[in-house]
Amino acid sequence: MSIIREWRTFKAIFMRNMKLFTAYKAWVISTVIWPIPLLALNILQWGLFGPLGEISETLEQSGFPPLAGTIIVGTIVYLLYNRLLWGTGVSIQSERWMGTIEVLFLTPTNKMTVLLASGMSSLVEASWWIVCIFGISWTMFGVQPSIASWPTVVLCLVSTMVALLAVGVFFGGFFVLTRAADQLASGLQAPIRFFSGVAFPVSVLPQTLQFVSFVIPVTYGILTLRDSILSGGDINTIWLNIVALYAMTGTFLVLAHFTIKAVERRAKKNGTLYMF
Repeated sequence: MSIIREWRTFKAIFMRNMKLFTAYKAWVISTVIWPIPLLALNILQWGLFGPLGEISETLEQSGFPPLAGTIIVGTIVYLLYNRLLWGTGVSIQSERWMGTIEVLFLTPTNKMTVLLASGMSSLVEASWWIVCIFGISWTMFGVQPSIASWPTVVLCLVSTMVALLAVGVFFGGFFVLTRAADQLASGLQAPIRFFSGVAFPVSVLPQTLQFVSFVIPVTYGILTLRDSILSGGDINTIWLNIVALYAMTGTFLVLAHFTIKAVERRAKKNGTLYMF
């Protein structure tokens, strides 16, 4: 493997994706605007049970973080997952739609490099979302972080990004094999939002459903960031969830390797990458 060649490929894919993202200024702005109604809905629907201040106080007395902060952090992590799913997971499938997938697989470049480059560009786009949405939410809903250790917050954010990047890389190959990228990506959205506890603590789910929650990386990302940002958690309180995130990172990267190899074997067998 040539490091220089891989770097050139990584840079080319990364810069191409960033140009596509910034080509339309309206798109850059809309990526921040469209999640706000979703965020507001997740928070304001709790108003059906009484004043939001009283509900938040009741939850805090039960050991939960503040209501608005809980939902905002959950929504931000979900948006991060969503961006990586559509940005990285659909990256190779997009090459098929554009008619360039054969050219991609004829190059000697490692296909994992292509996926990782797409993932990094998606992370840059997602970082734009995170900063803007957290700032807007802070202004609109009065979120008051309780941070005891900034290094812990950074560790939680980086670990969450790495784990979700690995998920996106895995789906990059899996979507091509299934020929159902749109259907699967769309179909996964509601279950992930529910089981990962975007708008409520996972601990309120029935025990049997919690088993599903704890095999989803998004769940651990939400838990670690809520703990470190809203509850003053430090490395001693979140280390187990961090370990789980990196264990899932390794698992999904290994699975990604095998799915990409399966794509290559299928192509050699059928003589085409576009039709299978």
